[in-house]
Amino acid sequence: MYLPDPRQYPRVNPSNPVIRALMSFLTEKDAALRAGKRQQLADLLDELLLSRDHPALNAALTQAPSQDAWLSLWDLLLERVEGPASTGAAALPFAIPLILVAGSKNDITLADHLDANAVQAILREQGLLRADAVITLSGALVHADTLAAINPAQLRQWRDNHDASQPLPADLPATALTFKNEGVFLRYLVGVVRQEAGAEPALRLGGQVGNWANALAKLVGDTLAQDGLTLFPIPRAPQGLLAAQDGARQTQLEIRLQVAASNALRSIRSKGRTPVVCIASHEPAEVRISFSAQEDSERWEGYVWPLAPGDRVEAIQQYALELFQECQVSDVRLIEGVQPDKDVDGLPFFVTAHNAAQSLQ
Repeated sequence: MYLPDPRQYPRVNPSNPVIRALMSFLTEKDAALRAGKRQQLADLLDELLLSRDHPALNAALTQAPSQDAWLSLWDLLLERVEGPASTGAAALPFAIPLILVAGSKNDITLADHLDANAVQAILREQGLLRADAVITLSGALVHADTLAAINPAQLRQWRDNHDASQPLPADLPATALTFKNEGVFLRYLVGVVRQEAGAEPALRLGGQVGNWANALAKLVGDTLAQDGLTLFPIPRAPQGLLAAQDGARQTQLEIRLQVAASNALRSIRSKGRTPVVCIASHEPAEVRISFSAQEDSERWEGYVWPLAPGDRVEAIQQYALELFQECQVSDVRLIEGVQPDKDVDGLPFFVTAHNAAQSLQ
């Protein structure tokens, strides 16, 4: 079985011109007409980007009547914002996500900057950055919320109008990481590279993570090292700022699930008990996973995967099932129906080995 998608999507809003064009494109079966309608939708997005009408862009995204519709609109928006400029050179903002798996028994604060020149040297030596590329790279370790606050219209303006030999138009600040115990954290290195029209890519974006990641992970580890700190940096491939956020968030949640599963299963098995994993969809937009023991009805642990618009529930389910198979968990239960957010006491509700499902649909 497949977990249901707990998200509720709005009805088609024909008064929104972007939604109207989007649905016309998605429902067109003739290939030639479909291509024309896709271009009409792209032209509408271009108008909103050029006029910096972020409220209208956001309204279109929030009014997408299905996940497939949202993904189609988002993919086209990425193309218009982070694809190559139509003419001439462009300055392409990019981000390198850094997943930081860290632990410390004491309160600890990590350094919030890397040596930007050392990072550039790694990118050039490892072939990600063209030898003659004009690039500006900040050493600041930027928080995900800082990137999320930059709207697509601003990114489009940077691409088309910014001189890549100068710093980014926005002085993106570093955010120090302070924590105790363990966690899976996310920071970004942000830069801008000049891309000449028709030239080979100045910076290789996306794709598989290669040997360069090992060199960058060592630089991060050496820079942030402190007594009493365990740290495993996991760099991801450079991407445009919008695409980088999508991929890094998913990787962060996957690794958080790995850590949560490892800790919970180790605790259950250390007591000679049999682990039970329950995976369920919950309103309004979460997948929740519980770790409990067949022999203990009182103690359990939970993990929450908040669903972003682009998250596919079936993909999360498949990832979790493969993870628990590797962990040799024989009792994994997929829960039918969408479960409530809260229990009768107003606490977050989880289905466990001894707590029955409460289907809403």
